[in-house]
Amino acid sequence: MTVPGLDPTSSYSRHLAARFLDFTSPKTPWARRLWDLGSFLALEELHDVGEWLDRQVLSPRAVKWLQHDLEKQLGQDAAFGTRELSQQLTRCVKSDLTIRSDGRRRLRQIIDLARPGYLDRWAAEAARAEPPRAERVARAAATHLLDSGHSLPGLHRWLAERSTLSAVDLLTEAASLAALSPKQFRIWVPVISLPKPERLADPLPNFTRRSDLDPETAEQLQPTSTKPLLGAFSYDIEARDAERAVEVVIEVVERMRARARFTGVAGQVVVARQAYVATENRLIELRTPDRGALIMSLVSEGQLFDVNPAKTYAAQRHAIDDALELASPLNTGALAPAISGSWAALEALLTDAQDSDEDEGKVVAAVRAARLAACSWPRAELTALSYQVDEHTAAGKQLASKLQGVGTNRDRSEIVAAQLRQNNGLPLRRSWRFQSDIAAVARMNGLLADPAKVLNQVSGYVEASFRRMYRCRNVIVHGGSTRGDVLDSTLRVVAPLVGATLDRLTHAHLVLGIEPLQLATRADVAISMASDQKMGFDVVDLLGGS
Repeated sequence: MTVPGLDPTSSYSRHLAARFLDFTSPKTPWARRLWDLGSFLALEELHDVGEWLDRQVLSPRAVKWLQHDLEKQLGQDAAFGTRELSQQLTRCVKSDLTIRSDGRRRLRQIIDLARPGYLDRWAAEAARAEPPRAERVARAAATHLLDSGHSLPGLHRWLAERSTLSAVDLLTEAASLAALSPKQFRIWVPVISLPKPERLADPLPNFTRRSDLDPETAEQLQPTSTKPLLGAFSYDIEARDAERAVEVVIEVVERMRARARFTGVAGQVVVARQAYVATENRLIELRTPDRGALIMSLVSEGQLFDVNPAKTYAAQRHAIDDALELASPLNTGALAPAISGSWAALEALLTDAQDSDEDEGKVVAAVRAARLAACSWPRAELTALSYQVDEHTAAGKQLASKLQGVGTNRDRSEIVAAQLRQNNGLPLRRSWRFQSDIAAVARMNGLLADPAKVLNQVSGYVEASFRRMYRCRNVIVHGGSTRGDVLDSTLRVVAPLVGATLDRLTHAHLVLGIEPLQLATRADVAISMASDQKMGFDVVDLLGGS
């Protein structure tokens, strides 16, 4: 009997590799991305709450919810450790975690004990005759590496060279990658202009005028800009990959720009479009990575530039306009305003005065946003699949003919869903995304078999991330902290989810005239009734509209 995890050609190995690639590509649409953090970074967050509890930044009730959610998450983690270790962890997770508590000290010991060999243990699980679901294993491996400090593009580049390996071999390679220590990268940032460089830049040890650069470095920096260079800053960055090192440098440049805005000094901090990674002798684009938050209904409904200058006062503006303005830092802005502004947008749209809770504030916005995202997911996946039909097969021609006769995403999704209900599969064209589409078909088959169960699972994953976003917002606003691995990873995860939620709310307002809280209530009812074949909404009609 062939073990699927050991066979590189098995559907199991192909599924795992495809989802691993999905989870690490910056271009993956929100419906196929990661929706939560991995086990160890979630535990690090739980360890950190001791400080915020003592400072009354987080409420005991919010921490209690986190403890309960983590207990469920870790109960599904087959590779965390031995039964004895898992029992010790469960006791810690349930215990008092204030900053001087024994439970918090024990939690630190268990995290450090369990982290080494985590992906090796997943490789062992994948080598079983009946391995865990490929989707689950891929999520665990991807979150673990990303939460450990790898960048999306860097990890995707590493993975692309190994995507034809068996599941076990791929996880073994990933375990070796996780075991490596961070490397030192020398990054050169070419500078075009600075305010008062003679006084403010020349005295710095890491700034070099163009005329003083060594010839080799000067030659490498020349193609980065069509304008003359003033000089360059150099940084030695410790990171998991070169792309992450450049991301750190981008944050440094943004901090310089933020400082410059407060000086009243003429001139701006202008850098070239690329940084030079001397350690690897290559150029990497020098811009804040797009975080994947898209609100395409503004484009599809022709409303992107339809901004009425007369509606400048609060009484004349719709709440959607204010929410989009609040969330505007989400894609490329600094971490703190991106998280706090995005949460403010969701809270403003999805709560009212009676929702305020003395212990947890307006965390109900996270619950409602998660329901909206979960209800948006089926149509997003089914619509994407409708554009991947292979018209060169008989079944594909017939299906394509049906699709050509309709004009809305709702109708396209309904046709694809009907095809899956009848055949459990689709005639998909072979492209670079073929294996990812096959994995999506498997997820949609699971959804159609038990809509309420799957939608509640999806809503649960997303709610956990939105609640984490709310906790991070409180740490930023009330704790004054703007850095940390949990904050960085939370923004990576929630940005596309916030975009998807705001997109549905915007579409409902523009096209259907439905207010945000009305749509949130429909989403809650739709999920509750999803498996009722007589009275419930179909999976393509959960939020209505076309």
